[in-house]
Amino acid sequence: MSQTIREVLESPYFEVMHVQKGPGGPEKDPAGIFELMTEEGFPLTERLKEAYFPYRYMALHWCAADPDLPLIGEFNVMNIDASSEVKLPVHDFAWEKSDEKLLSELSILDDISRGGGGQLATMRFLPGVPSPEIWFLDRFHTFVKLDLDYRDYLDNLIITKGVTGWQYLFADVPLGDREYDSTLESLRVMLQVFPERFPDYDYTFLQARLEARL
Repeated sequence: MSQTIREVLESPYFEVMHVQKGPGGPEKDPAGIFELMTEEGFPLTERLKEAYFPYRYMALHWCAADPDLPLIGEFNVMNIDASSEVKLPVHDFAWEKSDEKLLSELSILDDISRGGGGQLATMRFLPGVPSPEIWFLDRFHTFVKLDLDYRDYLDNLIITKGVTGWQYLFADVPLGDREYDSTLESLRVMLQVFPERFPDYDYTFLQARLEARL
């Protein structure tokens, strides 16, 4: 995630409005954290352990430097240990009584609310399950399970730089419907300009996921 922040900060194509790292640092050894999580009933796969970053959270909020380019992005993503401790405020999101059980099992992974969108990515930690589910919530489309694990989420955050709505590329939603017009525009602009600006990353699979949801 530090690399992603650096790439945005150093790019002339972005205007950065907020950047922050939480407590922690590269000298922190996560082995004890993983042992404690296992003792508490939440063992992690090696794949997820490898995705651990040593800051409690890392945050970035940016917009395109070109005012004619409708592109913004943000993230405030927590490491997996910190996320497991921050429970979702259920009553802010439970429109139906039947939703409450699921929502009570969610912990906040990525708070995407600085720009006013009110979106959250969350993880569902279940006892004995080594890879938490990822759920995406907003106040307009309720909540949807993502076809990602924690490591996938971070990997795609690096590629998309947190462009608004990128999570819907991994959700079973009809992006061609009118209610997703602004999200669709954001994703199309990203897939048009990012391959040129970040040639070290492959965007073809994201383009394929977008087309599959139209």
